[in-house]
Amino acid sequence: MSVESFVHAMPKVELHVHLEGAIHKERLLIIAEQNEIAEANKRFQSWVDLLDNPDYDHLTELVTTTMTWLEHPDDLTHVTYELGVALAKQNIRYAEVSVNPINFTEHGWTFDQFLSALNDGRDRAERGWGVQMRWNLTVERDQPRHADEIVRWASSATAQNGGVVGVNLNGSERVQPVGQFERAFRTAAKKHIPTAVHAGAQMGLEGIREALEHLEPARIIDGWGLAESPDVQEMLIENQIALEISQKRARSHGWVEADTEYPLRQLVDAGLTIILGSDMPTYYHSNLNDEYLAAVQQGGLSVDELEAIALNAVECSQQSPQDKAAMIDAFKQAYEQLREEHLDEEVT
Repeated sequence: MSVESFVHAMPKVELHVHLEGAIHKERLLIIAEQNEIAEANKRFQSWVDLLDNPDYDHLTELVTTTMTWLEHPDDLTHVTYELGVALAKQNIRYAEVSVNPINFTEHGWTFDQFLSALNDGRDRAERGWGVQMRWNLTVERDQPRHADEIVRWASSATAQNGGVVGVNLNGSERVQPVGQFERAFRTAAKKHIPTAVHAGAQMGLEGIREALEHLEPARIIDGWGLAESPDVQEMLIENQIALEISQKRARSHGWVEADTEYPLRQLVDAGLTIILGSDMPTYYHSNLNDEYLAAVQQGGLSVDELEAIALNAVECSQQSPQDKAAMIDAFKQAYEQLREEHLDEEVT
């Protein structure tokens, strides 16, 4: 047995995966054929080609386009169910999935139809595979006019009863100043809706500082540049703000040339609360198991440290305190048993 088999067998929690970036190409093509997308879109084949070799500088445009192929609630239900199956096959027991409702409401769906379609797929996956999924509604930086609307949806009784657990700000930091979203995030805080912000990818430490100052998120996603700034690291630690990262995302966007160059060791040693996520597995050609394995094989972490990161995700999730405590106990027991089955003592 090996570290790889141990990682695959570990029970896990996934807190950062985008539904739009986790749909298999085969499913997208089936949906496109059923909905006769090729006949209506002259650039259809060029979009299909990008599914295998995406232009990462224009990934948002690719995602926005492919989401228009999902014309019916059943389409969304199918892809949600398949995401649940994919998560379960990685031994992910609970996931908070990011999804942008505007991709669907701008094409005639109501928010209730959107959420009902998600939950139909979620419920099928939970019954069949035992995985739980909850929802983070995504606000895109190039859509500031929708920020207040999305927070209002997230705080509604329909959303709260339908598994919505947070709001994420996504997209390029250079598209809109962060102040455009300050009012919406203040509203979210008043409504006790947890928030997360992609920051650092384009603006480095400046973008992270702005996000912390103006939006006060519970989690920072990416955080590129943090390894060079003990001061900003301390801001996250003091305010108990977790850092969600995807090493494969960093490599895909050219921030590093190899996983070995990602400063994971420095971030862990700094005492930050690290969470690993797959982000957009279809386009980054990876999944959460790949992220975990890279953390050990290329990132230099020990199995003890990897287990701590896995438990960070449980602790930072939006499950009830009782459910978190029960899951942490169950995970710890599972890890102890899996070590005996998969690892030699010197590996840990």
